[in-house]
Amino acid sequence: MARLWGREWTKRELLERVGDLAQVAGIEPFTYRDGAREGVRAVRVRTGRGLTFTVLPGRGMDISHAAYEDMPLAWIAPTGEAHAHAFEPQERGWLRTFSGGLLTTCGLSNAGTHNEDDGGEALGLHGRIAHAPAEEEGAWTQWDGDEAEMVVSGTLREARVFGENLRLTRRITAPLGGATLRIEDRVENRGFRESPLMLLYHLNFGWPLVSEDTELILGAHRTEARDAAAERGRDRWNRFEAPQPGYEEQVFFHDVVPDAGGTAAALLLNRASGLGVRIAYDRAALPHLIQWKMMGQGDYVCGIEPANCRVMGRAGERAAGRLQFIAPGEVRHFGVTLSVLKGEAEIAEAKAALPES
Repeated sequence: MARLWGREWTKRELLERVGDLAQVAGIEPFTYRDGAREGVRAVRVRTGRGLTFTVLPGRGMDISHAAYEDMPLAWIAPTGEAHAHAFEPQERGWLRTFSGGLLTTCGLSNAGTHNEDDGGEALGLHGRIAHAPAEEEGAWTQWDGDEAEMVVSGTLREARVFGENLRLTRRITAPLGGATLRIEDRVENRGFRESPLMLLYHLNFGWPLVSEDTELILGAHRTEARDAAAERGRDRWNRFEAPQPGYEEQVFFHDVVPDAGGTAAALLLNRASGLGVRIAYDRAALPHLIQWKMMGQGDYVCGIEPANCRVMGRAGERAAGRLQFIAPGEVRHFGVTLSVLKGEAEIAEAKAALPES
């Protein structure tokens, strides 16, 4: 049953009290009509418990704005939700249309820095999939007995003649009366040659969730600094500062300890608001957790990024022996779950469930 306003409701009890479920929760498709985002297809989801978020079928099936009880969860970049047609794939051009948001997907042929690989093929920063418009898309609310969930689904293709032919089918679900959303991805190689597969979930959390009162909690076998800038902040990777001028981004690699079922998790908790987010994922499918700590003025964000690779680019992953491949006809499954935590009891329960490092 859906839990709304302090009690549980059957489907019949709830529908007796509303003319349409949209009175309390639901899905609203729309299209942006101004600026660089004109023409971007979007779907706004409301769970009825204060969680709202916007999925972008017109931009990689990613998630832009997200809030809980009107408190923003995601960092929004100065670019806004620019249309896929504005994408500049060369080198670091990706940054001109990186809108931040709760989720930006990186991959599928490259994730991480721009580089040259496989005989000089030029690969731009973080790949192309975030700029692919979805096809075979849909958005609906479905009931199963007395429980309902909102569903947004679509398929993205990354393909070229004489090259890769990959399909990513994404299904984003959120239960009625819940404070959780789940991203489920199915990647299929429809081609007839083996292809590199790099997939990174660029989750971008911003103010006021991220502030001087925020702490990142996880249990890790080990934590590594990407470079000298991160090494200087190694003793404070889990704490955050006020916005600073001239801040140089810091990136850390966490080898997170999974629970007995193979799920790894991290908690981003704000002590002042009593609000937090739990990020959970399948450790076997996504063995790397990358943390992007950026405390700059305007660029004030904490990225938590489950991935099947690091961010050295495809050539770097190949050289390190970490590059994954997907065989012809093979299907791979990935998933990430985000849960909003509110109050001492929910936060304490989430902390207690974390495996020790």
